[in-house]
This record gives sequence, structure tokens and C-alpha cells, in this order.
Amino acid sequence: MSDPFPVENRANLSPETFEELAGIVSRQTSIKHALDWLLAMSPPAVPVDAIAQDEFSHDIPFPYPAGCWLVYECT
Repeated sequence: MSDPFPVENRANLSPETFEELAGIVSRQTSIKHALDWLLAMSPPAVPVDAIAQDEFSHDIPFPYPAGCWLVYECT
């Protein structure tokens, strides 16, 4: 298994909430893994947009039930 990706606590979540969330998203190695996890939630967390940053990079924001947003940066 590969090393986990870095995850930033830009929402200033509590250490407990951040640790739980970071443990999940840091192991997602593709946007497919993220979509599988988010769409399996009840209710599903659906992306609201795909924001082009340039011709190669996109940000994909998802509302998260903890009252914050998850934003995946995809290249």
C-alpha cells in the first residue's frame, strides 16, 4: 500500500474530527475512490461543480455532513 496523501485541516476541525476524516481521505488514490466513498454515504455527498484551474487541474467540491466542504484537487 502506498503512503497516505497529505491532508490539510483548513476548516479548523476539531482534532478528533480531522483525524477521522484524514484517515479516510488520505488513502484515496484517485477521484474514483473519493466518489465511491462519498456516493456511498447516506444521503450521498454529490459534487456541486468541477472548477477548472487550468487546462490540466480541476477542483471538485463536495458538501460534507460535518458542516464543511471537501475539495479534491485533480490533475
